[in-house]
Amino acid sequence: MMNIISSCTNSKKMIASKHLQIANYSTKLNLDEIIKVWKKSLESDSTTKIKALELYKGGAWKATIATKQVLATKFKTKLYIASAGYGLIDSEYEVHSYDSTFASGTVNSVSKFSKLSNKEATINWWNGINCISINSFESNRYTFIILPHDYLIATQDFIKDLIEKNSKNVFIFTANQHKTPKFMEKNIINFDTRFNSYQAGVISNMLQRAVLWLSNEIIFHNIPISHSALQSHIEKKMSIHDSFVMPVRIKLSEEDIKIKIRELISKEAISSASHGLRRFRKLGFACEQKRFGKLYKQIKSGLK
Repeated sequence: MMNIISSCTNSKKMIASKHLQIANYSTKLNLDEIIKVWKKSLESDSTTKIKALELYKGGAWKATIATKQVLATKFKTKLYIASAGYGLIDSEYEVHSYDSTFASGTVNSVSKFSKLSNKEATINWWNGINCISINSFESNRYTFIILPHDYLIATQDFIKDLIEKNSKNVFIFTANQHKTPKFMEKNIINFDTRFNSYQAGVISNMLQRAVLWLSNEIIFHNIPISHSALQSHIEKKMSIHDSFVMPVRIKLSEEDIKIKIRELISKEAISSASHGLRRFRKLGFACEQKRFGKLYKQIKSGLK
């Protein structure tokens, strides 16, 4: 039997109500106050609910769903989502759309309400909103944890309890050089940028794509589910590939991004945000997809 714990995504199929967008909360409130208000807002919100499984979208989420489907051909598989809005949720659970994140430096980051470090703030937020305990996880189940670093840190108290309960069956997948808590070390299965040389794609969803690939390998080659066997298989397959070198892009202010978007629309007849972002990045500039899309929409509507 298999549990998968994956993170939520910024991209969602439904727009969150104003009460469920962290950006609309006053920073005059402290973290504990925000948690109380947030939980009440989740309970009282009148917008339509949707299965968590169906709420999220994007490349990373598609890879996560595909991973569940692949592993389900051999294991009884259950998908959980580490959500910055709800805590840990069963993917079949119905939820409201929301905008909150553990990623720092964004308008919907929960850490902006705390004078603590981003690490401490996100841990406190998670512990304040999460309702599922490790008692929900049977000791004979494998658990694949597929979380970006910010979410791995925020959920670390939960993961620590999970490891203490069932260490040999907990697998934490990583794909970066960020330092993880020491208690996780023996449970880490690591990918690096060689995977993107092996299977080219968007670097931001490399971890999810890598775990999908490994899941197919587990089924096709009947690889034992152990830390040593999985890591050895990864190393053997990746050994002939070079590390992928990330392109260095220039970060611009919001006003400068708008100027570039106007130029792309007027001088190059760019007619969609996705086309514009590809061109923008090819010119050597950096911008997150969702942010670029919002700015493109603003500029486009203003030119009509």
